[in-house]
Amino acid sequence: MTDRTLRALRGPLLAGAVAALAVLVTACASGGSPGSGSTSGSPAPSSPAAPSSSPSPSSPAGPSSSPAPSDGAAAPEPGEHVRGLPDGAEGTFDSPAGAAWSPTPGVLLVVTYGSSSCPRVAEAEAAWDDAHEAVVVGMVEPDPGPCTMDYAPTTSAVAVPSDADAGTPVTVRLGDLGEVEVRPRAKDATAGPVAWVPAAG
Repeated sequence: MTDRTLRALRGPLLAGAVAALAVLVTACASGGSPGSGSTSGSPAPSSPAAPSSSPSPSSPAGPSSSPAPSDGAAAPEPGEHVRGLPDGAEGTFDSPAGAAWSPTPGVLLVVTYGSSSCPRVAEAEAAWDDAHEAVVVGMVEPDPGPCTMDYAPTTSAVAVPSDADAGTPVTVRLGDLGEVEVRPRAKDATAGPVAWVPAAG
């Protein structure tokens, strides 16, 4: 090959080498490979992250597997009636009614037995009788209508005069159901023992 031919080819060869080098530099900068056809600088999309196995902080908590404790449940307020016995009390089927002090001072718990769907309940407030010898609790007759044929306790909370709950036994007259002598609480903030009306002979 003559010197003239070499000089003639030197220019195009040099230009081709510079162009190839430019393509190589562009491919490296874009993260691709030469000939991949991608000359943009945007990275390839990444695969989505796997979902976390822990719950989101805003997710509602599931129900507890353990039941809520029954100790320390709030005692009913005067005028309220709840099915069942006072907390810790033992029931009886030999008496139609009974009474005990609530953990709340000045509040008497009156228990009556009868149909759970049509219970006989106590009025919200009681007062001393004329001789100031017994606290009289008025009773409310159940609504007429179909009633279940069960025999279950219902507890009513009754407000009494402040001097009635003085830490000494007090006679309580439960309407026409009879009288009981209600003993004081064994200690503060606890319900007293239930005094049951004697069963009819």
